[in-house]
Amino acid sequence: MSELMFGDHPEWPDNDEPRYKQIAKEYRQKIIDGELQDGAKLPSEAQLCEIHDVSPITARSAMRQLRDWGFANGIKGKGVFVRRLQKLTRIAPMRYFRGQQARTYVREAEAADVGMTVEHHTTKTTAPANIAERLGIEKGDPVTCTRYFIRMGNPPQPVTSSYAWEPLAITGGTEIELPHEGPHADKGVADRFAAIKIYVNQVEEVLDIRTPTAEEAKLLDISATRPVVQITQTFRKVEEWGTDDIAVETADILFPVDRYEMRYVMEIH
Repeated sequence: MSELMFGDHPEWPDNDEPRYKQIAKEYRQKIIDGELQDGAKLPSEAQLCEIHDVSPITARSAMRQLRDWGFANGIKGKGVFVRRLQKLTRIAPMRYFRGQQARTYVREAEAADVGMTVEHHTTKTTAPANIAERLGIEKGDPVTCTRYFIRMGNPPQPVTSSYAWEPLAITGGTEIELPHEGPHADKGVADRFAAIKIYVNQVEEVLDIRTPTAEEAKLLDISATRPVVQITQTFRKVEEWGTDDIAVETADILFPVDRYEMRYVMEIH
């Protein structure tokens, strides 16, 4: 059965690359090529030893490497399975155009034809110093903070974790005070704020690629060595002469590098 499924092991040229990484690359290529589908069970440690004529330590390291790359997932007592998430494509600046009837992450999941579940919870709190600086308000000023956690696929896998803050000096007492309640709950930032006559015309995103903290790795169900992308995002209404600029929302967005494709389409002036 294993020979039919995985085929004969090819001869590898002599090089300095560790044997476990060679084996991991072989299975990674099978997954990329579609030879091994999402959810398929990978060989057990004993089968890997037999197929590739390696020690248990090498076999174990190969599967660990495949998991670290994001191509496999170990389930205790059952084995290691192919885990190939469909990437979402994040296209800027199109994702921020006005008049779109669904939030950007919903449309991106629909475009990739994958199921998505979104958890969000909003609380009223006060702005810490770094958030206050980004919003142009004072530390301790009232804000809403919305926590998002998004999963996709079957079974669902974590995609992004994020926090978004909005100053209550702007939204308090209006129909958009709570981002996910009221008549504009499903709209994006620009269309929500247009409802209270604030016309957002700029979004700034700063990308930082780094390794996750232990807490972030656990939350996103990834290894501590897999890089993540952190996006610091701020929406503003910017006046032509640089006076009375208003920041209406700032967010910290975090996702593993293999779960989104970043695409930028920009005009040349």
